Amino acid sequence: MIHLDKFQIDSINDIKDLNNVLVVAPTGSGKTLIAEKSVEYYIQNNKRIIYTTPIKALSNQKYNDFKNQNIDVGLLTGDRSINQDANLIIATTEILRNMIFSNDSRLKNTGLIILDEVHYLGDKERGTTWEEVFIHAPINIKFLCLSATIKNRNEFLEWIVSLRGPTSLIVSENRPVPLEISLVATNKVTNQFSIIKSTKNKKNNPIFRFSKQYNNYSNPQGHQIIKYLDDSNLLPSILFYFSREKVESKARQLANSSSVTHFKVQIKEKFDSVFSDLENEEYALLNLDEHLWMWSRGVGFHHAGLAPIVKEFVEYLFLNKFISYLYATETLALGINMPAKSIILERLYKYDGIKTRLITQSEFLQLTGRAGRRGIDEKGYAFLSFDKNINNDWYTNLFSLESSNLNSAYSVNYFSIINLVKNHSLEDAIKLLNKSFFIFQKKYKTELLEKMFYAKHNVLKELNFLDNHKGRVLAETQRDNLIPAIYLYEKISNKTDNFYLMFLASGITNDVRKLSFNDAYENEYSSFESSLELLNKLENMNNLKYYTNIDLQWFDIINEYKRSQNIEYVVTKFNLNIGDFIKVAKEISELSKKLYTLYDDEEFYKIHKMFDNKLIQKTMS
Repeated sequence: MIHLDKFQIDSINDIKDLNNVLVVAPTGSGKTLIAEKSVEYYIQNNKRIIYTTPIKALSNQKYNDFKNQNIDVGLLTGDRSINQDANLIIATTEILRNMIFSNDSRLKNTGLIILDEVHYLGDKERGTTWEEVFIHAPINIKFLCLSATIKNRNEFLEWIVSLRGPTSLIVSENRPVPLEISLVATNKVTNQFSIIKSTKNKKNNPIFRFSKQYNNYSNPQGHQIIKYLDDSNLLPSILFYFSREKVESKARQLANSSSVTHFKVQIKEKFDSVFSDLENEEYALLNLDEHLWMWSRGVGFHHAGLAPIVKEFVEYLFLNKFISYLYATETLALGINMPAKSIILERLYKYDGIKTRLITQSEFLQLTGRAGRRGIDEKGYAFLSFDKNINNDWYTNLFSLESSNLNSAYSVNYFSIINLVKNHSLEDAIKLLNKSFFIFQKKYKTELLEKMFYAKHNVLKELNFLDNHKGRVLAETQRDNLIPAIYLYEKISNKTDNFYLMFLASGITNDVRKLSFNDAYENEYSSFESSLELLNKLENMNNLKYYTNIDLQWFDIINEYKRSQNIEYVVTKFNLNIGDFIKVAKEISELSKKLYTLYDDEEFYKIHKMFDNKLIQKTMS
């Protein structure tokens, strides 16, 4: 019999009272159980549930978890579609948003939407999607929102109430497994590893009162941290770095000095069952010899540049305690169930795409949420390496474990405008726009958002994207950077193979290193540039501050893959990580299939099939 905490009981009761519910509780406290009980209740009442997550890996994990409970569950993530009419649908938030905009018939019997990691609403690139789901979902559907980190939760609650009606706020401050945070350093004189500040000791070390003593300490060395973890029985541990290169190099260093573990046989048996169907070239491409060598020594690494199947296998090994040290980037902290006894942060700065900055309190909470396994550990441990360049107050604030405010990242997209005016008058569309959390936080100062809406609406009108097939393609693909390609598609009569690849490349936003564009494709390239110039000219005439941009650098890469059908050759030639290539390959496969449906053009289907490759599609589930 599972003993429920009060916040879980309150949440479940409010769900059964048909309220919307916002739950803010620490990672590992049992929010998933609330979701499971809510699913059970709505299924018993013959209602569908849509459970959304921010990343495909988490969607896959949730799908497998519910499937193991013998629940009628389906999965929709763009590249995977399983049992899509199930009672419970696990989906990325973008998929749900698309279903809402298209008036998907599955919404008619949907009783509950679960938004996991709802604080993603503040994400600069994808946050608008969450707000659109809140604003446009049918009013009869209830919401269960789950988050570990919202400081201004009352403000967020008021906004939800203004849109969705009665909403319960359930807050739990208690971690089921207490967290002990320590700042660690090396004494320059004695070379001794020591804890110089800890939540275990409220008074802490005098170093934080007398700054002149800073000079006595330096960053601890990696091998000192490893020895301390081992001697103190604080394994398994996740060691976070904000760099793929660091993650790999640190893992190699530790594996080089480690002995083979007694799990070697079990690891090899599972390894053979998962990877034995690969060809020699594919095996080498995934660097499986080195991975197996590391795993057999209790060490692994995990980052977005790995092939999905390798990441899945690392997650399996860690969850089953076959590896004790996992070096990882922060992508591991995004909701996936990967608890450890301890986590290490050796460097507290990260590059956020714009600048290098110190991590935020919310990011720290997300990372430390991995520390402490419920039912296994009495306490979780987080260790930070000392940096004398960081202000004392920053450490003190971080140790408080307070989250950051959730701020709207809402923006007006071209495809959203098309979806709005398709179902609403301009006046009503503006009213819906002004229901955003962005406007709520701006105290209903609507001028800026309305001005942007009308400007972008004028651009779409000038390009003839309203009330026609061009607009439908943009609305269905949900990518503003495809506007130049869509405009060209109906303008060009004799389309080359290169045009189709360039069309798809223009919709990909993943960064790659700068490539020199091949002169052989100058004609197609110039056409796309001219189309973009037309769009930017109209944006300028309508006084838009930020212009649409396209990046065609993936064209050369996918064109080379089309020519060679050799992944190893392509990633070597362009110096790519295999995981980055597979991610884009899946994205292009998904996009080309959608465009084939929209245009009924076999050329798009050929490209879709081009990526139907065993290595690209391989998964453990």
